[in-house]
Formats: sequence, structure tokens, C-alpha cells
Amino acid sequence: MLLKAITFNMCHGEGLDGKIDVRRQATFLKKYKPDIIFLQEIDMYTRRAYNKNQIYTFSKYVELPYRSMGTNIKYKNGYYGDGILSRFPVEYSCNYLSPTTAPEHEQRGFLCNKVLFGSVRLNLFSVHLSVFEEERILSAKTLLRITSHISKHERIIIAGDFNVGIDKIGNHKYKFEEKSSYEEYEILKRRFNHMNNNQPTWVSGNDSACIDSCFYSSNLHLKKFETIPTEISDHYPIYMEFDV
Repeated sequence: MLLKAITFNMCHGEGLDGKIDVRRQATFLKKYKPDIIFLQEIDMYTRRAYNKNQIYTFSKYVELPYRSMGTNIKYKNGYYGDGILSRFPVEYSCNYLSPTTAPEHEQRGFLCNKVLFGSVRLNLFSVHLSVFEEERILSAKTLLRITSHISKHERIIIAGDFNVGIDKIGNHKYKFEEKSSYEEYEILKRRFNHMNNNQPTWVSGNDSACIDSCFYSSNLHLKKFETIPTEISDHYPIYMEFDV
């Protein structure tokens, strides 16, 4: 069976033109006919998002009826976190808060949904890791512990914004350092296959980097993937096809 998935940091609906338009983003992705979408940086009822429920809007216009959101922080009178949209009913949903090393650091998380695809159970993780390397490494280890309790007969996909190579240097200011390997990726590779994409997925001013990716269990086969350049966010979506 063929599973079509997309991971996308939607930047609370904001495109490079500064316009917040979730409908535009959902309509753009709809043409790829995804079964699953992993979302990061999604708002619910915040002032900057015009007090809207963005996961509902995205679900409506991309025509994926089942949805869940993990709220990691309260923000501007609302909530902020990760989401998963699905063509298939959600059997189970849980949001895990990721480790932090300082109280002033932004709380991140891993949203997990279990869905039934035919007779196969898929465990889907939408992740948005920290802008601090030490916290990303702790998060990778935590993901290994969480997934170690999942039956080997089930399938696992972990997708999202891993922020590898990123370091926060000021308010909304980040520095990227490219490395031959990233420890957080190497930790996850102990159990999972890595998509190993290398095209830029994030653009910021004059900088760009490949910081969005996907890991998946060995009982899945990744047939193809494609990074999709667009101006509907400061991140590019990644389209993936799996044999399940």
C-alpha cells in the first residue's frame, strides 16, 4: 500500500510576504493528495493568527478530516505547538514535552498519533526540536525511549523540524553551522532509517539550511521524496511516499 506524507513547518501560516494565510498553505499542499501531514509551528486562538483555530482551517482546506494538535506553550492569548492531519481515524494521540536545560528556553514537544492504515498501525510523530544543540540531543534520546515501547510489528514515522546545526544568538536571530554529521541524527539512526535529504528546507534572510527531515522504521520502504520550494512559509514542505 502506498502512503503519501508531507512534513511542513507552517510558521503559523505566515509566508515570506508577511501574510498569514493558512488556507493558501493548505490549498497549495492539497494538490499532492497527501494521506498524512506533519505540521510544526501551528497556532490556536493567538492574536497574531487572528484568534483562529489553524489546525481546523488547515484540515478543512487540505481535505484531511482527522486532526490533532499538541500545545507546547501558551502564546499571545492562545496556544502554539505541532499538529498532525490524517485521512485515517486517530486511535490514540499524545503530546510529549521535550527536555529543556534552562527555564527561559522555549518548550518544544513531540506529538504522537496512532492511526490504522489498512491493517497496519502507524505511529506518527510530528517533532519540532530546540534551537539549542544540547536539548536536541536530549530530545533524540527521549524519542528513542518513547519509541522503544512500540511493538516491532507496528510502523513508525518521525518527521518535522529538527533544527540541526541551528544555534540561537538573539531574539529571533539564529546561526547555522553545517557539519558532516549531527549527533541528534546519529542517535536516531541507531534505530531508524533516515531520509537523508540535503536540499535546503529553511530560508531566512541570506541564509538557508536543510533542517527538516524524516526518520522511519525498517519495516517501511521510502520510495521517493521531494523538497518543494515555495514562498508560503520560511520552510519548504517535504513530500514523501512510503510502501507500507
